Amino acid sequence: MLNMKFRVCLFLLCLAFALQAQDQTQMNVAQLVDFIRSELALGHDSDKKIAAYIKSVQLTEKLDQKTITDLEAQGAQPRTVQALQELRDRTASLKSPAHDATYSPATVPDNSLSTAPATATLSAAAAPIPPPDSVKQQEILGLMRQYALSYEQNLPNYICVRVDRRYVDPNAGQSYRSIGTIFARVSYNEGQEKYRVYSVNGKFVDTDMGGVGGGGARSTGEFAGLMRSIFEPKSQADFGWDHWGTLRGRRMAVFNYFIDSGHSSYTISYGGEGADDQRIVTAYKGLVYADPNTGEIDRIKFIAVDIPRGFPVQQATEILDYDLVDISGQQYVVPMRALLLMSAGRQTSKNEVEFRDYRKFGTESVITYDLDHLKSQATPPPLDSSKIDEQPATAAQPSQAATQKAKAADSNPWALPSAPPPPPQ
Repeated sequence: MLNMKFRVCLFLLCLAFALQAQDQTQMNVAQLVDFIRSELALGHDSDKKIAAYIKSVQLTEKLDQKTITDLEAQGAQPRTVQALQELRDRTASLKSPAHDATYSPATVPDNSLSTAPATATLSAAAAPIPPPDSVKQQEILGLMRQYALSYEQNLPNYICVRVDRRYVDPNAGQSYRSIGTIFARVSYNEGQEKYRVYSVNGKFVDTDMGGVGGGGARSTGEFAGLMRSIFEPKSQADFGWDHWGTLRGRRMAVFNYFIDSGHSSYTISYGGEGADDQRIVTAYKGLVYADPNTGEIDRIKFIAVDIPRGFPVQQATEILDYDLVDISGQQYVVPMRALLLMSAGRQTSKNEVEFRDYRKFGTESVITYDLDHLKSQATPPPLDSSKIDEQPATAAQPSQAATQKAKAADSNPWALPSAPPPPPQ
């Protein structure tokens, strides 16, 4: 939640700067970077307007080329870059900032070489990856859009178990305490997903997701609706390049996006005990991680923005991960995990969702509800961090096929190498 609060502060800072754009504005490099990043993420102003504002800025520190390169890698357009370069020249005689105000995988310094006495050393530093050019970015976005809009057509009918671990902090922090675990049967049939809860905190129940009390955060629509909503033409999403990343051993092209409330289908509902649900549609932004060669989407991040001040929920963020799963002998990319973070009043909530036990849907598809089954699944082990954590992308990163081949070669450490071919006669 602290991250969300930080972003809100940046947005407010952006508004304050816009009101002063007609005057000479004095600020340091970090403040300038925060303003530009906020504008790029929210998509409120054009390249021309951002560049005009930069020309009115009076920096108190030196602006270096690395900062400009970082901002360009994160979406700054040509006029903005030119204005930054002019500002760089005007501040050449000033002192440098105490800290690096930006970060980009494309500009991480390679510290493998130094001016120390000549010695042979190995270094973990990897070659940086430059961002793709605008033509390649549009090509990748086209693949992502095609994948998202056809995703449902390529899914089989199936069922799975959804596990919700719910946590709250009544003091608006991140010192969460558990409020229990929910098991639900999820069925996906002819494009429709249905949830039926069968266990709450180890006790058998039979209800829908709305019938589960106890507070906390909940979410639905993970299977296809959220992915499709970003790329549908009616959403009119604004996309921009963000960075290269690595998920589950695969290189990902990461784009940021923004959808305003007038074209949004993202809803937030709030209902207290004994009270009717309050519901709003909000603007939202986030990140989409995809395979640059196929457009396959493996992670989506949603952040609700511009939530009305009087609505009980002030902050809402969701991260959804997809992964390859075997269903009746065939491989499909389906939801693996969702993380939902919300803040309402003095309470922050966290819901960790996992999707398990995928099976093909049919008349014979059932989930056993006996007590032994509930006890055995009361506390399933969480997913391994290697399935969740993002890693930096490097130029030396092997392809997925190469990684699988290397694993196969290492599976038997006692095997002798194959004999070389005989010499030619």
